[in-house]
Amino acid sequence: MRWKRSIGVVASTGLLAVGLAVPAHADATVTVGVGHFDAANQDPSNGNPLVEYTDFFGRSVRVHSGDTVNFQTQKNEFHAIALAPAVIPLPVFVADTDDAPAKGTGLPKVAGGPGLFKAFAPPTCGVQGTPTCVFDGSAPVDAGAIGGFDPATGQPTEVDWNVRITAPTGDYAYFCYIHPGMQGVLHVVASGAESDSGNQINTAAAQAQFVQDQSEAISLIASDNNAAPTGTPGSRTWSVHVGDTTSTLHAAILGMMPSSLPNVVSGDAVKFLWGAFEPHTVGFGADANLPGPFGWDCGKTYVAFGPAGPGAPPACTEFENGKPEIIGDPGTRSPGQGLNRNQVTDSGLLVGSAYGVNPGAVWWSVAAAQPGTYQYHCTVHDFMVGTIKVTGA
Repeated sequence: MRWKRSIGVVASTGLLAVGLAVPAHADATVTVGVGHFDAANQDPSNGNPLVEYTDFFGRSVRVHSGDTVNFQTQKNEFHAIALAPAVIPLPVFVADTDDAPAKGTGLPKVAGGPGLFKAFAPPTCGVQGTPTCVFDGSAPVDAGAIGGFDPATGQPTEVDWNVRITAPTGDYAYFCYIHPGMQGVLHVVASGAESDSGNQINTAAAQAQFVQDQSEAISLIASDNNAAPTGTPGSRTWSVHVGDTTSTLHAAILGMMPSSLPNVVSGDAVKFLWGAFEPHTVGFGADANLPGPFGWDCGKTYVAFGPAGPGAPPACTEFENGKPEIIGDPGTRSPGQGLNRNQVTDSGLLVGSAYGVNPGAVWWSVAAAQPGTYQYHCTVHDFMVGTIKVTGA
């Protein structure tokens, strides 16, 4: 299964009752928003970038031992969350230094770290049809991968992950494995102390937090979409942002920005710049002709996952620390080569600087001598699409 294969059209929603601090009570439930629903900026069918909120609403909650915390993944969001004594910095991606560099970049291939397995693991407790999760404060409890979609229909919906708290008084961490910096604090307070109740996503503080995250994302989208080329026609450099991330790391933008370059001249270069979060590819041509974004490392060959997900690794798979090695698409053509209608042009998988694997990830191509319109997309997020229109003069 791909990271987030598609996201449907969403509808608007109203505010629920505001959660308030209340006196101590037994077996209360506190709901924490995992990401945020944003109808205006989460509809890729309109051709605009999609905003994913890599943030908790609220970032800090107070509960008693015996209470339940419902970590509610919002519509269209995708996260792999956990509750633990402290944040566990598992690397999501690592550099594969054992094999030849990736053909698409000349950099080490992007291999899956232990955090990536969290992104492919389904929940084992706390969701509908599974036992209730229990956090006693001594060991982490993982949700695994949860997307804000109805598993039966694929339609956007909130998904609850409930954890009963039995931990002693103290501070603990909740966080997302796949989005570094997405963290919150769980305060387990003494009996008789004030605690939170209700849906924290609708408190005044959380609403102000959302408005700030949204404003930063919208401003960044406008800036990326209006980037002008440098140089003179025939030797200019155009920039396309392959996703982007706000400076606070509280929002990841999924889109090609700008999505259309209508005035490229043969000889111009198009430079693709990766944001800090999320893995992306830039592939020209039909999806069926491009490698899948994740697959098995078979040394000199790459075996992409099938449409049903990883499945069993093939016999050729290399093992790292006793586990089959997952790598990203290594790409088909090195940077700087011209676009060619008769050859697959694929950057391969690169990841944002927040993952510490290929900081400042960049891939670029020279516009073709053959005029025409060239379409490309990300194979991780198929709604991330773009076009380059090349003229011969």
